[in-house]
Amino acid sequence: MKKIRFARGQWADSSLVHVYSYRFDDRPVFVQEDDCIRNSPKIPNPAGPDDYDYITLLTKEKYEAGVTIGAAFSFEDLGAPLLVITDEIIEDHGERRYGNYYEVVMYKDGVNVWKLWMQEDRKVVWHKLMGVKFPVTQGERHTLRAKINRDTIEITADGRSMMLRVADLPARFHVGLSGCEGINRFYEMTIDQ
Repeated sequence: MKKIRFARGQWADSSLVHVYSYRFDDRPVFVQEDDCIRNSPKIPNPAGPDDYDYITLLTKEKYEAGVTIGAAFSFEDLGAPLLVITDEIIEDHGERRYGNYYEVVMYKDGVNVWKLWMQEDRKVVWHKLMGVKFPVTQGERHTLRAKINRDTIEITADGRSMMLRVADLPARFHVGLSGCEGINRFYEMTIDQ
């Protein structure tokens, strides 16, 4: 199992890169704290989910069915830390981008899984594939894991297990994590093949 700890000085890991969804125009990077990395508000006194940076770190390496990605994190208010599965990283005018992907999201009301895809005009659209409601406490450390199989995603969220059948998962994919819709602090990421 590969474990990346995001404490200061511990994660200068060249296997992860900042990559940006075609859904957003901003290019923020994670802020380093002593024991974690976090995203930030875009504006003073944020009022809604779009007022926070959406930041993604992805693996340079591609994986195949059977890999499990995990993360330990905490979040505040509207925070929605998530795991990302994407078919490709696109080099676009000197920037790393992605447009077709799945999100496994944990937030204050449980877990959601989203499918997002890029249309010909590079506009990203999305569809909710699953929602499981249960309370998740803000400000506490949580764990989220997703095992990506050929046609299912097995999810474990703070010990709760669930599975989603997905017919069109890519055969090879990059994995990673994103912070969105509030402050998200990531303490570690794991990849188990």
